[in-house]
Parts: sequence; C-alpha cells; structure tokens
Amino acid sequence: MESTYFVSFKIFIISVMVIPNSYYQGSSTVTASFPLTNLCYDNYGRPQRCLPEFHNLAYGKKINASQTCGRPPRKFCKWELRGYTCDVCDNRFPSKTHSVKYLTDLHNQNNVTCWLADPKQSRQNVSLTLSLGKTYDITYISLQFCGPKPDSMAIYKSVDFGKRWQPYQFYSSSCSQMYGRPEKSFASQENEQEALCTDAHLKKPLQGSWIAFSTLEGRPSANNFESSQVLQEWVSATNIRIVFDRTSASKRKQDYYYYAVSDFAVGGRCRCNGHAARCPIGRDGQPVCECRHHTTGSNCEQCKAFFNDRPWRPATESSANECVACNCNLHAKACEFNKELFKLSGGHSGGVCIHCRHNTAGRFCHYCKEGYYKDSSKDITDRRVCRPCSCHPRGSMGKVCDQSTGQCPCKEGVTGRECDKCAEGYKTTKSAIAPCITCFQCKGAGLSGRKFCRKDFAMKVAVLGLDRTLQGEWVRVTVNVMTRYKRSLVRLKLGNEFLWIPKRDHKCKCPKLRPGRHYLIAGSIKSSRQRRKIVVNNRSMVVTWNKSMERRVERMKKRCQKQTQL
Repeated sequence: MESTYFVSFKIFIISVMVIPNSYYQGSSTVTASFPLTNLCYDNYGRPQRCLPEFHNLAYGKKINASQTCGRPPRKFCKWELRGYTCDVCDNRFPSKTHSVKYLTDLHNQNNVTCWLADPKQSRQNVSLTLSLGKTYDITYISLQFCGPKPDSMAIYKSVDFGKRWQPYQFYSSSCSQMYGRPEKSFASQENEQEALCTDAHLKKPLQGSWIAFSTLEGRPSANNFESSQVLQEWVSATNIRIVFDRTSASKRKQDYYYYAVSDFAVGGRCRCNGHAARCPIGRDGQPVCECRHHTTGSNCEQCKAFFNDRPWRPATESSANECVACNCNLHAKACEFNKELFKLSGGHSGGVCIHCRHNTAGRFCHYCKEGYYKDSSKDITDRRVCRPCSCHPRGSMGKVCDQSTGQCPCKEGVTGRECDKCAEGYKTTKSAIAPCITCFQCKGAGLSGRKFCRKDFAMKVAVLGLDRTLQGEWVRVTVNVMTRYKRSLVRLKLGNEFLWIPKRDHKCKCPKLRPGRHYLIAGSIKSSRQRRKIVVNNRSMVVTWNKSMERRVERMKKRCQKQTQL
C-alpha cells in the first residue's frame, strides 16, 4: 500500500513519521483539518468509505493538571542568550499567571503563553490528563516546551474513559532505570502494541523544543493498517495522560529545572470506522459520529437493528462494507446476525428476523405461527396473510391447523374446516370426548300395519318448509295436512300445521322430509301444559306417498278400527 509522509507541528519540522495512506491523508499542520472522504456515497449513490475531519483534539479542551504554580507564589528561572533570568509565578496577577488553560489555547509564536508546574514540587511526578469524550483514532501527541525538556516522561492512554490506563510511549535518558524497558525505536512484529522507550528527545535543543509521538512510527504493520486489527486498537483512545517523572538527571539548583509547556496538541479524528463523514457535538455536549451505511453506535461500531444480514465490518478503501437489510417480508423491524447460517449460505446471508409481527414466524417471518394459517389469496408480505385457525374446542383435536389449507384436525365423525359440524351419517352429542356419534338406522322406515295401528295419528301431508334456525333441540316443519287416516286424542285439523323433529334425529335424516313432497306420516303427540306438539322422530313411520298406497292405507285403517272394537 502506498504511504505518505506526515510532517507535523506548525512552522517547523521536528520529525518524520510514516503514516499509511489508508489511515491518514492530509496537511502537515496540526491546526488544519482535511477529511479523507467528505461524502459516504459517491455521485452514483454507491456507498464508500468516509472519515470525519482531522484536527487538533486538544484545542480548547480542559486539561486536568496535578499541580500548577502560582499559589503560593514561586520563583523560577530560565536560560536566555544573556544568561539566566528569573521571574515569579503568582496567581494574584494575570501577567504572572501560568494557568493550565494555556496548554490548549490558540498558540501564538509572537505571544507564547506557558503552563508551569510548581518549581518546588517538580521533583515529584506531575501529570496532565486530557479527556476526549469519545473514542478517537490518534495520529500524534505533541508537547512544545517553554523551558527545558524533562529528562523522563511517559504518555499513557485509556480506551474506557479513564478506568484503566496503558503505556503509550516512554522518554528517558535511563529507560532501564526509570521504566524497566530497553531503549528501542521499533516494536516487534509479534508485539506491535508495545510501548517503546527512547532518549531521542534529549538530542534536540533544550529551549523551545518539541516532543512528538507518532502512534504508528516504528510499527511493522503501519503500511498495512487496514488489515491490522492490532494497530487499529493501538491508535484508539478516549483519554490521554502525560506523566512527567524527572526534570533532569542533574543535581543542579532546583529553580532551574521545572516543567513548563506552551502547547499540548493531539492530532486525530473521531473513530467512526469509515462509516461517518461528520462527528458533531451531541445533546450531551460530546461528539457523536453521524453514522451512515446503516450503521449505529457512538463509533458506528454496529449495524442498525434491521440491517444484520451480514456481519458488521469497518469500511475500507476497497469496500464500504455497508450493513445489509434482512428479509423479513415486512413483518419485523429487527433481526440478528447468525454466524453459522452465514457460513452455510456461503457468506451470502446470516440474518434471523426477531419479534415477527402479524402472527408470522420463522427466520424470515415467512410462515404463520401456531394457531394460524396462510390465506392463499394474499401475498406473504400482506399484514393480513395469516388467519386464525379458529378450531372448534369440542370438535377438533387441537388448536393447530394445516398451514396451507387451514383445516383443523377433527375428531371422529366431525367435519368442516373448523371441525364445527358432524359428518354425514353422524349426529351431535353433548360429549366433549365424542361430540359426534354414528347415526342409528331409522326404525320407522317402511309401511307396516302393526306400526300404523300403534301410532297416535296418521295423515297424508305435503311438506311446505323446514326451519332449522330455532333455538333449542327441535326443527320445525311446516306441512299441509291433506288427509287424516286415524283419530287421535288431539283432534288434527286439515290445512297448515307444524311438525316437530328432534335435531339429533334430523341430523341423521331420520326422518328425511323434503319440501314439495308428499308423505304418509304416523307418529306420536307430545303434550304439555303450555302446548301440544306433533312429534316426528326416528320411531315415526314416514313413507313417501304414491297413488298405489291409498287402498293399502285404507285397509290398514279398517284393520286398526276392528282391533279397537275388540
């Protein structure tokens, strides 16, 4: 991969740092901002890698210093061309103040402002801590001194907002003595996250000099940054801390050795993993990635809820690695990624829909859940594609129906899609176990003189109509009584009359009466205090009428009359 040299820090060159093209492309000045890609989609709407602008992350930020001179007033001396000159650090007078805010103000070479640690306490450790507010990719950390550079100092970083700290870089004339590390300028291939220690800072002029740390300098995989997960983690940080451990190895007068810094700069950009071009300030006052490519999170480090058909990946120069929507047939708003399914699909699809709506189920919300079936007239994406089975609680063997037809599993003798009626040849019972049982054979079928004589009435009727909608256990039949062949305790009138058939017998078609036909009916009279009923049931004699029956019926009538006289 092509590399570019990043020469940094305002108006003069202090070091040459090899920065991979995939990581940073821009100017040589700390204060400028140059985004690698200012749009996350090209002119044709195709996704591409995009990065927020690069700038000095420390500018204007509050620095937490473990100590600052000025309270009480302290004398300090510095070397100039005419020799040593001394002054006083005193917070009571603005012109004598050396506040920590001077570390991150607008640096002006014509009016240099400096932060000073207390000269009397500079033999102790002094720290400067910068909180960035979110995760950033750090390119460099630089300090410009307005006094002698320290003999020994360390740079630390945190990736969890200051909960834990890890060493970033050490500087010392005695690396082994101060930090227990050898002096070296390059990390090993096996340990690229190793914090190095060097004495190179002491080989520069002492007055007005810089210490600059490049996060990728001396790292073997710097030119292949996109492929190095180790280095991508190495450059990330949420907090930076500078710890000054020793002013000088010399034992000269203390007034001449103290920590004084005019500028503290941290170059980098919001970590958005190539999925955002902007990193504006959010509602909480902290910068937030303006994520694109269907990503989300403070660092665009995950896919949106419905875009998990492929694994999340950071964008690269060759691919934006845009998150892909799942196929949930418009029945879900979220899905999750399944690594095994992704492998089985040959790296094509690994999304599993979650919280399927509209009574659907399955990886793609592509079939109806238990208790529902697919309406064949509707597309799978229709909100009403799944209809309830509505299986009858007594007639069915369960609530689950066939997914295609909606047919419920019926008990023996039960029929209908919802198992809500008895089949042909079966009649209804009150039993929940066997709601339909086999119909018995009609006992009244056929013309018999003995049966004729035992009945309460006998008549020839024309069936006008049946009413099955009445509540209760009866079916009402409207007939026209044409001829009476037998007297009864209840006088039967000619003309329109009601016959009553028990529903259980009518279900079994016993007797079987059809409107528009004529029948010879011999049956019983059922009386109560409220009313009388002419009952026709499975024991009644019901014979379809024809002309040849007339003489035979008259003979049976006379025979019955003789038996009555005896």
